[in-house]
Amino acid sequence: MQPDKEKLARIITELRDSEHERYNIGTLREKTLHLVLKKYLEEDPAFHEIETNGYVADIRKDGIIYEIETSGFSGLGPKLSAYLDDFRVYLVLPLARRKHLCWMDPGTGELSKKHVSPKKENEYDLLFELVRILPYINHPNLHILGFMMDIEELRIADGWSRDGKKGSHRIEKIPLDIEYIAEFSTDDDYGKFIPGNCVTDFTVKDFCKGAKSLAPLSKKGLDTRTAYAVIRVLEARGLISKTGKSGRSNTYSRTAGKTSAD
Repeated sequence: MQPDKEKLARIITELRDSEHERYNIGTLREKTLHLVLKKYLEEDPAFHEIETNGYVADIRKDGIIYEIETSGFSGLGPKLSAYLDDFRVYLVLPLARRKHLCWMDPGTGELSKKHVSPKKENEYDLLFELVRILPYINHPNLHILGFMMDIEELRIADGWSRDGKKGSHRIEKIPLDIEYIAEFSTDDDYGKFIPGNCVTDFTVKDFCKGAKSLAPLSKKGLDTRTAYAVIRVLEARGLISKTGKSGRSNTYSRTAGKTSAD
């Protein structure tokens, strides 16, 4: 799926012009990022919020369901069980390739100047979320879309640290632009993110190092927690398999016939 930057910009502008109160603290209803993506994927509201098999689908049209999850895939199992046998389901997760942070003082309501966060999300963050729906990832009707976006995040400085930032709460995410859309539907889509150095008897540590070349925005490579989750997903897809031990570490090999991104 190719991104339509002009369409996204138009929807954001229309939302600001017609429902400006969504951008005012204390008057938010449906979160802005969720609403914008819902309109981007289907502008006709007749297809929004459709009761389906005991649940409410964000979008349902022509046998296709879109579910937009701005905070991850936790807790989606019951919905997927209800939908997948009857509909083609696209799970949509927006990720911040570039994040602009703005802080609100909890006492005065004053907003800080925006600054760009050093954290940049990529496809491995999306693959990490799939471990939460592991029993479903081989279903032929399940498709995953990662919207790689430029996002403004507003947080209230109400945390436990001296500056209130650690343990703080997010108030809102506002989309600014879209870079590209990553789709995971086929084995080839997943196989692109097996590092080229991971062929036979590789460890999680090897995977972490190799992943750096496939997700260059993660300058330090993957952390081991993310790598463990991604490897579980790739195992479930049948793209890699456990082969034994190297010291205390499990070893894995790429399944015959599967190719890397090289």
